Amino acid sequence: MLHLLLLLCSAPAFASADDLDADGYTVAAGDCDDTAPGIHPGATEIADGVDQDCDYVVDEGTEVYDDDTDGWSEVDGDCDDANPLVYPGGFEWTDGADNDCDGLFDEGTDAYDDDLDGFTEASGDCDDGRADVYPGAPEGVDGADNDCDGLADEATSVYDDDGDGWTEDAGDCNDGSVFVYPGAPELLDGVDNDCDGIVDEGTDASDDDGDGYAETSDGTVPVDCNDYNADVSPGATEVADGIDNDCDGLVDEGTTACDDDGDGWTEADGDCNDADRAIYPGAPEVPDGIDNDCDGLFDEDTNLSDDDGDGWSEDSSDTGGTAGGDCNDTDPEIHPGAEERPNFVDDDCDGIVDEGTINYDDDGDGLSEAEGDCDDANLNTYPSAEEINDGLDNNCDGVPEQYVGWACGMVGGSGGWMGLVVAAGVIAGRRRRQ
Repeated sequence: MLHLLLLLCSAPAFASADDLDADGYTVAAGDCDDTAPGIHPGATEIADGVDQDCDYVVDEGTEVYDDDTDGWSEVDGDCDDANPLVYPGGFEWTDGADNDCDGLFDEGTDAYDDDLDGFTEASGDCDDGRADVYPGAPEGVDGADNDCDGLADEATSVYDDDGDGWTEDAGDCNDGSVFVYPGAPELLDGVDNDCDGIVDEGTDASDDDGDGYAETSDGTVPVDCNDYNADVSPGATEVADGIDNDCDGLVDEGTTACDDDGDGWTEADGDCNDADRAIYPGAPEVPDGIDNDCDGLFDEDTNLSDDDGDGWSEDSSDTGGTAGGDCNDTDPEIHPGAEERPNFVDDDCDGIVDEGTINYDDDGDGLSEAEGDCDDANLNTYPSAEEINDGLDNNCDGVPEQYVGWACGMVGGSGGWMGLVVAAGVIAGRRRRQ
């Protein structure tokens, strides 16, 4: 009711006939609702979801309106609705503003002292998440650069002061010398370089293995070629151990571990003749009557060896007692004298394939029994042969042709009467076939 009275009081005393709500504005003058006296151009906008000032914008300038178009209004929690960079959850910038509306300014930025140690990142704090890290802080044994000078734990027992890779805590017995640390090479300098409590051990002047010889000598005694092994020294006995025991530059000489013939194999490795460099395990076998590859066999896989065990080798000079001439020493059924089989292979090594079998053309007429020759001992008999006057089935069609030929003298002597009868019969027979 009070709102209505205020609207009526604000209306002009004399309203136009076209100004229906008597608010001093007609529709023609821009009144967007001429039935409500509180709605007209220039009216005060209130948060009610209505366009009071007829500017086609609703609730602008009120706490429910997102004035800076950042997606948040004052009612939603925007603590500065005139700044689009300020809203709840906004990204905090180094700008002195509470960008995320949480009541803090610039937190999480280089300008904010996050760990409250009196320094920000901008002022040199190298870890603003730790209150014990800032410029000038005391350095502690914690692996951190407490004083922000770029070094961690310097001047403490865990720091490698001489840069040799070892600290006092790790065992460096002199952290002021790069030549002194655990495992350092011992030098002939009167210093315990390797921090083991012993001075100059392992140098050329020291007899480290106690065999009476050192690596260096004044010339009166030979030098030790291995001063870490008491079994190695000049004059020691050479044994088969892969070591130059007597320091003469040779290894295992005079033992079964020495490669006497220089073929890369010793007796201990399996060399069955260490005086011949052509004989050793895996050597190529040659036809010489010797076990070249040390496998217990002689001349295997050569022309002198009966490889298939049929009693024949390729070479007739076989030293094993077998005869030569085997034309296929990988098949025991192929050798001189073997039975020829119809398999298109020269089984008996005579240079002829399948002779005497159904695959062979014995009579030389071009066809074998396997190809249909019904009499492979007769040159005139084979499939498609011309029938001749011999009483045989020349063309192998299963029907032998019968003729009576001239047989003069067969009965009663030449020119006898029987011959004339037979001759007449032959002529008659030939006429019948015509």
